[in-house]
Amino acid sequence: MKIYPLSDSPHSKELKRLGADPMTNRRWQLRAVCTGEFRAPKKGEWFLSGAVPEAYKAKTGKIAIKFYIARLVRVEVRTVEEIKIVQE
Repeated sequence: MKIYPLSDSPHSKELKRLGADPMTNRRWQLRAVCTGEFRAPKKGEWFLSGAVPEAYKAKTGKIAIKFYIARLVRVEVRTVEEIKIVQE
């Protein structure tokens, strides 16, 4: 499943629902995934847009263009270091 970064800030209710602390608003813990729906987003829904796709939140219900609809997910971020011998 592909995950996408958030371009807009989630609402405190969304943060609470996902178990994130609304006081710190740790966006790095939240990402978006595509639901597979392709339609005009409704007010408050997340959708994917951009040449390098990011998740945006629909500010109004007046968007006539169709986008892939997204939903927020909480992720665990791990940094992995890879070391490779390039010459001996």
